[in-house]
Amino acid sequence: MEIPGFEIKRRIGQGGMATAYLAEQRSLGREVVLKVLDTATRDTPETIERFLNEGRIIASLNHPHIITIYDIGRYEDKVYISMEYVEGGDLKQRMQRTVFMPAMAIDIIEKVAGGLAAAHDSGIVHRDVKPGNILFRRDGTPLLSDFGIAKRLSGDSDLTSTGMFLGSPNYMAPEQSEAGPIDGRADIYSLGVILYEMLAGERAYSADSVIDVIVMHKKAPVPKLPAGHEALQELLELMMAKNRRDRFRDARSLIHYIRELRRKGIVRSDSELSARPDFDITGEHEEEGETTRSTRVSLIEKPRPRWPQWLLLGGLVTCALGWGALLVVERKMQRAERPAIQVSAALESVGGDTPATGAAPAPAGAASELVQVKNALLWLGQHSLDEMRLTAPPRDNAYYYFTRLLQLDPGNAGARAGLKSIAAQCALLAEREIAQNRFAEALSLVGVGLQIDPDNESLRVLHDLADKPQGGFLQALRHLFDST
Repeated sequence: MEIPGFEIKRRIGQGGMATAYLAEQRSLGREVVLKVLDTATRDTPETIERFLNEGRIIASLNHPHIITIYDIGRYEDKVYISMEYVEGGDLKQRMQRTVFMPAMAIDIIEKVAGGLAAAHDSGIVHRDVKPGNILFRRDGTPLLSDFGIAKRLSGDSDLTSTGMFLGSPNYMAPEQSEAGPIDGRADIYSLGVILYEMLAGERAYSADSVIDVIVMHKKAPVPKLPAGHEALQELLELMMAKNRRDRFRDARSLIHYIRELRRKGIVRSDSELSARPDFDITGEHEEEGETTRSTRVSLIEKPRPRWPQWLLLGGLVTCALGWGALLVVERKMQRAERPAIQVSAALESVGGDTPATGAAPAPAGAASELVQVKNALLWLGQHSLDEMRLTAPPRDNAYYYFTRLLQLDPGNAGARAGLKSIAAQCALLAEREIAQNRFAEALSLVGVGLQIDPDNESLRVLHDLADKPQGGFLQALRHLFDST
C-alpha cells in the first residue's frame, strides 16, 4: 500500500472496517499511525464523509489527554487519518498485569475525564470508552483515542459483536442499548466501569453472552469495591448509576469531586485511603457565576434519622431532657438530605390472576418455571426498594413486584416483609417532610404507607402530627405531649 508523504512500516492493528499501520511522515521524520478505511466494503459517500468529518472534529479539540490527529485525506481509493503514535501501550494491557492502587487509578480517571470534558463541550460523545481506547505516552500520560471512530471501525475482541449496539458491551451504559439520544453521561458510566476494573482486578459484570452482559448493565446493582476501597464506593455509584439522571451531570462535576477527594485527604497515597468524605458528594458544584442550588442526591443511602420515633415512644424521657435537645434534633433533621424517591399518591392496581385454591398440581416443568418467576419478582422488588422506587413508576416499583408475587404465592414471607419495608420507608420519609414543615407531602406519604400496612403504629402517630401542625415539628411534638 502507498500513500504519498508516508512510508508504511508495518500493520499494527486490524478492525472490522479499518486497518492501522505504523508509518513515518517523511516531511517531519516522525512516526505516526495511519488508520485507513476499508473502502472495499465501506465505500458509500456517507460513510467516507462521516469518517473524515469525525477526524476533523477530534483534530480541533487539542487537549493534553486526547490523542493528536495530524492529518486526514484521500488518495485514490484510500481514506485515511494520520494520528499520534504512542509507545506506552494501552490500559487494557496494563490491567492484565496489575491491580491499580487507588491514587494511580484516580489519577488516570481524572485525566481521562478532562479529555471527555473537552470533547463534551464540543458536542462530541465518545460512546466507546474502554481500556483499549486509553493509550499511554512513554512518560505515562493517558490519552483518549478513537473518538467517534472506534464504535464503527472495530469490534470488541472480548465478546462477539452483534452489530446492534454502539459501544463495547462490557463498558456500555444502560441507555446505549436503547433507542434514543445519548449524552456525555454515557461516557461517565463507562469510565466508572473502568475504575471498578482497575481497583477490583475483574470485570464489573461477566456473563457468557453479549445480551446477558447488557442486561446486567441495565438491571444488576452497582458492584461493591473490595475491602479497603470503601471511601471510593460513592464515587463509583455516582459514575455507574443505572439512571443517567443520578450520575454526575457532566465530566467537570466528576473532576470537581476527585479534587475534593484529594483536598480532604480521602486519597492520600498509592496505598492509603482515609475515612468517608465529609463534603458534598453529589457531584454537583457551582460553576463560576452560577447561583442555582443543587438538587442532586447521592445514591448511597444515608443513615435515616430515627429520633422522632424514639422521641414518640419515650415522650416522658424526652420531656425530662428538655426542649433544648429537641431543637438539636430538628436542626439535624433539617440538614438531612432528601432521598431520590419515587412514590405515587395512588397505588396501582396489579393485574394477573390469583391462583385458585384446590387447583390440580402443575406439571414439574411448569412448577420449575413458577419458582423462577417468583424468585425474579422477589429480586426485582428488593432491588426497586433499594433504589427507592417504592410505588412508582408504573409496573416498575417495589409495591408492584411484591404485590404481583403475593398473587402467585399468597404466603410468601419475602413479599410480605417487602411491603412492610415500603411502609416503613414511607414513615421515615414522612418524618423528614414534617421536620421541614411540608405537612401536605407528609400526609400523602403517610396515606400511601397506611394503605400498604394499616397496622403500622408509627404511621398513625405521624398522621396525627401532620394533620394537626402547630407551626412546626417541635410544636407538633409539644401538642402531642401536652395532650397525654
